[in-house]
Amino acid sequence: MKKKCVNFIDLNNDRSEKIKYTYADFSVYYHKGRFSSYPNYMLKSHWHDDFELIVPISGRITYNVNGQLVSFGEGEGIFVNSRRLHSGFSDDMTECEYYVVLFHPAALCSVKQFEHELVTPVINSPQDYIHLKSDTPWHKEIISLVRNIAEKSNEKTTPFAALGSIYLIWSEIAEHIDLSRKSGNDNTRLSELKAMLSYIHEYYPQKITLEDIAQAGYVSKRTCGGLFLKYLYKTPIEYLNDYRLQKSIELMKSTDKTILEIGLACGFSGASYYAEVFRRSFGKSPAEYRKNLI
Repeated sequence: MKKKCVNFIDLNNDRSEKIKYTYADFSVYYHKGRFSSYPNYMLKSHWHDDFELIVPISGRITYNVNGQLVSFGEGEGIFVNSRRLHSGFSDDMTECEYYVVLFHPAALCSVKQFEHELVTPVINSPQDYIHLKSDTPWHKEIISLVRNIAEKSNEKTTPFAALGSIYLIWSEIAEHIDLSRKSGNDNTRLSELKAMLSYIHEYYPQKITLEDIAQAGYVSKRTCGGLFLKYLYKTPIEYLNDYRLQKSIELMKSTDKTILEIGLACGFSGASYYAEVFRRSFGKSPAEYRKNLI
């Protein structure tokens, strides 16, 4: 049986992603990926200062950006604005290959006037994402530029070509993005949610209650539950268990700890409860899943 290669997003305590740029001191990242390399074909909720562009090569992806779901496939794509909470997944757990390009706002801000007039207004706009479609000419141009960056990633001059393509991408976004649209999200609510996610990320090995999570965001338990359902489509405890499962798979891959030791290290009360939650999510026991890992 072919073993499963599992990747994970490397996160800071505040749930922001630690971006590993393609070249040191060059704040641009690009590569070709597969959703099957993530547990349950799911990219966990995270955020980063970088702008993100995803273009599927085959299959379909659903992205959750600040609680808004958008599904897209080959010939489409998505632009995710800076500092937006987002995740991605395959609805039916089928393969999806994609190109991804991330770039930090600093890559666009060598001239202060450009930063103030063309970059900061987009970051501060209520537009969380743009669903890119091939039947819209400027969307099609961006999709083509993303593919061009990723497909030529092994060429010697790619960093310079990538930067040129990013400038062209941004010229389209800055020209067409709607800065007047009213926001459908409450920034204060998102800050509260990020605080609660940070708490889970830091204290998941310990016993955590709904009240603990709510207190981390300085909200009531009812508000806590409502925020998780609105933006993440799951309860706080479901999210906590999902995060613990992700961390347990990381330990399976990187250590020789027993299944019991892994379950306890990730905050589960015992081996039987860990196995129950794991099987409910992945359809097999932790031991069976571990056999197929590389």
